[in-house]
Formats: sequence, C-alpha cells, structure tokens
Amino acid sequence: MHETPIRPKLHAIASWAICLLAFIAPAAAQDRPPNILLIVADDMGYTDLGAFGSEIPTPNLDALAYRGMRLTNFHTGQACRATRLMLMSGASVAAANEPNPDSHRGGQLGLDYAALAELLQDAGYATYMAGKWDVGDLPGYAPNARGFDRSFALLRGSAAHFAEPLFGNFAFHEDGAVLRLEDVPEDFYTTDAFTDKMLGYLRSADSEIPWFAYLPYTAPHWPLQLPEEWLDRHAGRYDAGYDALRESRFIRASAVGVIPSGGTLDGFEPVVDPWSELSADEQRRYARAQEIYAGMVEYLDMSVGRVIDYLDESGELDDTVVVFMTDHGASPGEYGVDTGRVRPDRNAPALPPDADNRFENFGRPGSFIDHGRGFGEAATAPFKYQKGDLTEGGLRAAAFIHFPRRVPEDRISDAFITAMDILPTFLEIAGSTHPGAGPYRGGRDINDITGRSAWSHFTDRAEQVHAPTDAFGLTGRDGGALIRGGYKIINTPPPGIDGTRPWRLYNLEDDPGEQRDLADEHADLVAELVAEWEANWR
Repeated sequence: MHETPIRPKLHAIASWAICLLAFIAPAAAQDRPPNILLIVADDMGYTDLGAFGSEIPTPNLDALAYRGMRLTNFHTGQACRATRLMLMSGASVAAANEPNPDSHRGGQLGLDYAALAELLQDAGYATYMAGKWDVGDLPGYAPNARGFDRSFALLRGSAAHFAEPLFGNFAFHEDGAVLRLEDVPEDFYTTDAFTDKMLGYLRSADSEIPWFAYLPYTAPHWPLQLPEEWLDRHAGRYDAGYDALRESRFIRASAVGVIPSGGTLDGFEPVVDPWSELSADEQRRYARAQEIYAGMVEYLDMSVGRVIDYLDESGELDDTVVVFMTDHGASPGEYGVDTGRVRPDRNAPALPPDADNRFENFGRPGSFIDHGRGFGEAATAPFKYQKGDLTEGGLRAAAFIHFPRRVPEDRISDAFITAMDILPTFLEIAGSTHPGAGPYRGGRDINDITGRSAWSHFTDRAEQVHAPTDAFGLTGRDGGALIRGGYKIINTPPPGIDGTRPWRLYNLEDDPGEQRDLADEHADLVAELVAEWEANWR
C-alpha cells in the first residue's frame, strides 16, 4: 500500500508539536510552585541520624541531608505540642495556644491563627497529613477542620505503635472520623500506617496541582515498640553503655560538621550516674531499650525511603521541597528501665498499670519502655539536658532541607532558625504571603505571624534569617528562656527539680553547651532580655 501524500505532512506537524511541547513544558513546570514534604520525627535526638553523627543506619535521610542543607541552629519548643503549635501557626506557643480544659492537652491551636494547611490551600495546594497532630482533638480543631484535604491522624500526644489502646484509648482519626481498634488490621504499626496512608494520598493526587504533605511520625516516641523481625537488628550494639556512646557520637558529629563552634564535652556534666556504676541488670535493661530505639529510627528511615522512592519513580522528587526535622531534644523517659537513680521526667505521664515490661517483652505489644536519660543525653551532647527543658538540649533539633534545584548541596548552616519560620518559608515557596491580621475563613479574625521566611537563606541569597533584634522565647513548667542576637537568658532549674533559679546569660555563639554564665558581667542586658520575655513570651 502506498502512503497518501497527507501522511508525511502529519508526521511533520506531529514532530513540530512534540518539539514545541518540549520547549514549553519546562517553563510551565517552573511556573507551577513545587510540592512540599515536611517530615517530623518524634523525640529523636540531635545526633540520631547518620548525617548528624549517628551509628544507626539511616541511608535514606542521610542521602537527602547530604544533597541539601543541614541546619545546626534550628530551634523548636521543648516538647511535642509546643513545637507543633509553632509549626502550624507561625507564632509563639504563648500566642497560638487556646486554653481549653476539655481538650486532651488543656488547649489547642487557636482559631485566631490561620493554620499552615489552610494557608497553603489558599495558595492552591492540595494538602495531606498522616501522623501525629497534637494541637486539637475537639470538633473544629482536628486536621480536617484546619485545612487538610485528607488526613490520617493521631490527635493526641502519644499512642501505642501496635493495634492496642494506650491510657484507655486508641485515638486515631481519618478525615475526621473516629477509628476503632477493629477498624485497623491486626498487623497495624504506626510507622507503616502513616507511610501507607501518605503514599495512597500522593498516588491519587492530581498531577496538575502542587501538594503539601505533612508526615509527622510518632517514632521513636515512647513506648518503644518494633515489629518482631526488627527487634534484634541492633543486638549487642550498646553493651558499652551511654558514656561510650556519648563520646563516639560527639566524635562522629564533629567529623560530619554539625557540632557548632564552641561545642565541647569538656566540662559537660551528665545528669545520670556513670555507666560503670550501674548493676549488670540495669545495664542490660538500658542497653536493650536503646537497641529497640535504634531499630525504630532505622525503621523510620526505611519508611521515608519508601516515600522518596515513589517520588523518584513518579518523577516528582525534583519538584518537591523536602524538609526533615526532629520536634525537640532527645527523650529522657525512664519507662521500663527506671532504677530510681535518675531525676524524673516531670512532663511524662505515669506508667500504665497494665504494662508488660518483663525484659523478654521489651518492644513487643503490651510493653511500655523508653531508653532512659543516659542514652538521651548521649544523643543530645554537647547540649545541656533534653526534652522538656528550655536548655539547648531541649530546644536545638536536627533538621535539613533538600531541593537541589534551588538549595545548595552538602551545605551546613549555622543561621538561627525556629519552628515558627517554617510557615512563612512554605508560603514563600508556594508564591504566597500571609494575609496579616484581619478577617479570615468563616468570619474568624486572625492574628499576624511572628516567624520569618528562611527561603532566601536556603537558596543562598541571604546569610541570616533573623535580624539581631529578633527574639525567640518560651515558657516552661518552671520559668522561661529567651534568645536574641546570639545571647540567651534562662531561669529554669535542672531536670527533676522544682522552682526557678536566678536568670543566667549565655553567649550561644561560643558556648552552645551553656556552661559559662555571663549574667554578672552583663546585668543590663539580662534586665533588658527579661523585660522582653515578660512582655511578649509568657
């Protein structure tokens, strides 16, 4: 059969169209704002990632960190809920919290702040969440009411990782509907469930619409639990104890460049007794708990790898800004390993009475354990103390951003950045801005934000995020803290002790371990910073 004269013309037209589309497509892709993936680890220590000095295998997160910018001066709240309030509001904990005695936490993210997901919806983004919410469990305050198109959420602050109740409740919701134990499979495990749900949301997303995916895992928050086949992956690794781990972590973290200038173990004063003074049984219990903790971190990394593999295979990874952060310093929890030697974590609830913490059940269903303050200190040093404290060990968290199209690779930033800055940063990435104080959805009046966008810094156009006059303050159970221009005041007591102490002053730029009190030398500065804290951050 002979080809009709029209066929070559059609081939020519088709070839021309393909060339035109190839020219237009990159420009169109650049006009569309990138996707945003925010991953939050729960209770993970500063040096628990390989890219921050850990011996725990975390190849997926490490690959992203080394191809992006690691942040060594990123500050959060002292505990889970405080950080999430700042993330979702762009404002201080004191401002964003709406007290309510009927809520699980005694408060929630106030309706006088537009939530991050709401603002990204306004910017044209599809919004998805799978993980821990912790900023509102009453009607009108859950993720589906605060801007998420789809959500699978633990509304409260903690849960068992298996399909079992904790403190008498299960506390998971999907798109606003309460889930019961019988609604989830018998092999339910939180890290798997959050990952599977998020992958389902992303696979069903409209490819023409940018998305915001919020993936706040509950791992490795207590109770430390792992699928059976993962329980012994780190068997024997921590038999040398937490003192040895603290030293080796510091060496590794220094080698990969994430220990701030002035950070040192010289003069570091652990809260816990030396490992050598523990009995053989105490050592066995602590070491086993840390093995399970390490397995949870590795399992989380494997699960993040599943999400990254999907984005890579679907061609979306290059168009996705990935931010990873921990929500505060390492946990000091002594559940299941408590020997009576250690100052208690006053922020932690009592051990459930039905917990099965026999040594042979560690990490399995029914157990309720944590790795103890000593191993928490090992993951936090050279910073002082840990989760629940307003010292740097409680507030300074590991974080990085990955977006090779705009963010320099293998860069380490010591710029001061806070959890409040995430919201305005994401808005700038989305090509949007905060509307400012005034009317908002449903007749609400909203407040303006406190955070500043870090996007210019992340994209190598600005050295700093904050002006020297910008302040960041928090209030704790006893006292408070405020950071401004590299100086920090704090009046909280050591862990496990009640009551405030005289205000202390540290220069974090050369003393991030808060060892040298400068209050007597700079009394006027202390008075000025205290007045600012009392006026704006209580």
